[in-house]
Amino acid sequence: MEKASGRRFLRLPDSLFGQLVFLLFLGIVLFQATNFQVVCNVQRLYALQAEKTRAEQLTSYWFLFEAMNGEERRAALARMRDAGRPENLREMVEILPMKPDWEHLAGAEDRERIGRLRAMVAESFGSALDAAPPVLARRHENGTGIFPVHLPVLETAIQLSDGTWLKVTQPFEVDDRKVVWSQRLFVLAEALVMLVLVVVVLLRVTRPIQKLCRAAEAFGRHPELAEPLSEKGVREVRDAAQSFNRMRERICGNLAERDRMIAAMAHDLRTPLTRLQLRLDRVEPEPLRAKLQETSSSMRAIISQGLELARSLNTDEAWTRLDMRSFLQSVADDHADVGARVSLEDNVQGASPVVVPARPLCLRRCLDNLITNACIYGGSARIGLAQEGENVVVTVADDGPGIPEDMLERVFEPYFRLESSRNPSSGGIGLGLAIARNMALLNNGEIQLCNRAQGGLEARVVLTFGDKRG
Repeated sequence: MEKASGRRFLRLPDSLFGQLVFLLFLGIVLFQATNFQVVCNVQRLYALQAEKTRAEQLTSYWFLFEAMNGEERRAALARMRDAGRPENLREMVEILPMKPDWEHLAGAEDRERIGRLRAMVAESFGSALDAAPPVLARRHENGTGIFPVHLPVLETAIQLSDGTWLKVTQPFEVDDRKVVWSQRLFVLAEALVMLVLVVVVLLRVTRPIQKLCRAAEAFGRHPELAEPLSEKGVREVRDAAQSFNRMRERICGNLAERDRMIAAMAHDLRTPLTRLQLRLDRVEPEPLRAKLQETSSSMRAIISQGLELARSLNTDEAWTRLDMRSFLQSVADDHADVGARVSLEDNVQGASPVVVPARPLCLRRCLDNLITNACIYGGSARIGLAQEGENVVVTVADDGPGIPEDMLERVFEPYFRLESSRNPSSGGIGLGLAIARNMALLNNGEIQLCNRAQGGLEARVVLTFGDKRG
């Protein structure tokens, strides 16, 4: 289980856009980390060189004041104090009459730095003296008048040969960390700006791919209603869109030819069937005539429903704004007038009209098939109206035996019938639900079937409430 969870943790995002952004972000992080390490190393070398220069400067001060008498020292110190304004001074030099009483430092980093300074001072004296003079140093947090009070200073004291101590006060830090971090932040800001620009480019590249996926999905569900893709963007995207549109045109042309052939065959077969029916009326004996007429009626029903299936694949009906409450009440009343047990349940809150763009005749034919099936197999139909977010849902429920779960999608296939479920002796040739689904698609909707927990089947017709058509 731990290995599986580790693989899930390391899994890249599923989308192309997500993977590219993740890899780009990872590259920026690695670049920043590497660059920061390099800058820190350079800054460390700079600090070491600055500390070495400081040690050599302290040694130079010692040799300078060691060569002077008392009066010359006082004059030199006065000239150094008057050399510039206090705010421009970076160090202060004094002569102390006795050894300063400085406490030991508590910080390990400070002890390391001051110990390194002492070693550098001793090294800078080199062979000039048999032994380097004693050196004291401490970090002092309070300013001395020439430094801002919030900056720490380094006080270094070197004993002169006459027993006095040369005290030099300098800034404690020899590297400018503020500049370093400001540079890091500037580089990070540059990387973030570049990341934003690349994300915008990636969105421009991947958005047409997402549109192509949605178009392919819509084309697979209902080719006749799929819209052609816009042939814009970079060359590869334009080529993909053009290939998809050419494929769509060829397939739609084949489907249209099929529909015309089915419609023509169904229409042309009506005339010979009518002649056959007239001749069957003169067939004797009576039982034989009845059997032949039953066969003829079945053929006529098959042809009629086949023609209706072909017509359900496309329509010229215009879109209109439809009040669903009034529309469903009219559908329920029409079925009740012919003796069907149909009721309407309105679950939409408020009394305002529920208006959706629809093709009324196609939507009525869809609901008629669902209600007819519910009355045949369940004895009654309950029509429901509800609103779910941006969708309006019309339900048709019955109290029949339902449909096996593995057959809920197959029943929409043309000419597919359940032989042992619901009522096997009922009429029909298995086109009712196929026609109903086509009619729903012509309204930019879809049909979903589900078995009710309390028994029976429920058909859900989901219509897009926010569609602006019509």
